[in-house]
Amino acid sequence: MTSLSALLNPFRGMSTRARALRGTGFTILNVGGRDFLRLLANLVLTRLLFPEAFGLMALTQVFIYGLQTFSDVGIHTMLIQHKRGGERVFLDTLWTMQIIRGVILWVGACALAFPAAYIYDQPLLTVLLPIAALSLFIEGFKTTKEAEANREITIERVVVLRLCTQLAGLIVTALLAYWLRSVWALVAGTLVASVMRVIVMHMVLPGKSNRLHWDWAIVKETLTFGFFIFLSTGASFLINMGNRIILGAYLPIAVFGVLNIAIMLGAAPGQVSRAIAQTVIFPLYRIKPAQQSTDNQRNLFRARRMVALMSMGMCAVLAILGVWVVDVLYDPRYALAGPMIVLIALRGILISPFVGAQEALIGNGDSKRHFYLNGSMAALQLSIILAGITWFGVAGALIAPAVANLLLYPMRARFISRYAAWDIKGDLMLMTLGLVLVLAISWFNWDALLLAFDLNLLQ
Repeated sequence: MTSLSALLNPFRGMSTRARALRGTGFTILNVGGRDFLRLLANLVLTRLLFPEAFGLMALTQVFIYGLQTFSDVGIHTMLIQHKRGGERVFLDTLWTMQIIRGVILWVGACALAFPAAYIYDQPLLTVLLPIAALSLFIEGFKTTKEAEANREITIERVVVLRLCTQLAGLIVTALLAYWLRSVWALVAGTLVASVMRVIVMHMVLPGKSNRLHWDWAIVKETLTFGFFIFLSTGASFLINMGNRIILGAYLPIAVFGVLNIAIMLGAAPGQVSRAIAQTVIFPLYRIKPAQQSTDNQRNLFRARRMVALMSMGMCAVLAILGVWVVDVLYDPRYALAGPMIVLIALRGILISPFVGAQEALIGNGDSKRHFYLNGSMAALQLSIILAGITWFGVAGALIAPAVANLLLYPMRARFISRYAAWDIKGDLMLMTLGLVLVLAISWFNWDALLLAFDLNLLQ
């Protein structure tokens, strides 16, 4: 009992270190639990629905995610980074802006429905997209108490509530899939989960409820700061969804559905590490700036290295076991997801050393350089994806993000060094380790990897 108490002591209290440790643990629980529930639901749903349903939903989510990112004016970032982030007038004004944004996003989704159906030759998108995008309208009402918890790295209750509402939504989805046997079950489940999350967070999280308020000075400051956030998140959309946008036009809808399942499983380690960077490392750059002292810098470097090593370890395990996992969990219709998972995990190993580096820019309010970096990454990555598809098929698109990250390393290093955040020693060590792991695992899975290089998968 004494040894257990000693083990838990660092997690207790309200010191920055204790909050960071708890935040890291609960972030892992949040992403890990979320992905486990998704996997569980996916295993059930793939036996009730056909790959085409997952392909249609994946296309719908691409447009919804695109609307979210291309309309981000920095509201969430302001709530966490701004010095007035705890003031009631500030919070309520940003909440009101968030509601207006949700309405505009839903109208935008309705406007995009017909062009999307035409581009991808999927007539059902004309109805599917507007209804699925109601989630954007609903989530416009989410409480700022979630961001307040993130600001102070006290996310424990938020994580528990997110997982509970997600579980409820997945249960509804599974029941509807059994009854409807169509893509509409996926849409309805998403909407139910959104409604439940908004209501539960408002009712259960501690703090004052939001009220409609409008302060032009706050609005102007947010939009001024958010201009580069808007541009940066637009670039982030192309970074995160570029391969899906392009492959959605190249691949048959069934193969695209298999790819979406592979991305869900293969990208899980990267999602964990990015979530830790956003919920823990980002606030730490505000609370303990690296340029303020060598102790702060050393602690931030140590935190980033630990997150990178954890991410690389998870990616390595997934890359080794990816083909086996798909063979065990899914029927033969989804077999191609195995090699795709391996490639996604291998690129995750190569990207892991850079996790948490860019947060130094936005944590110091430098939205301009953050956009320059994201914009360059988007342009370079899309170019590599298009070339990669031509020469290497699906595999070329999947490995493009790793190549782009490596090529942009000098630019990233130059920008973050302004804030004493460039960990050259740690980066070189981690990149060397990542290269060794990638070569070893590629040799181990070589026969399976060749399947993803088959150009016949393209239309």
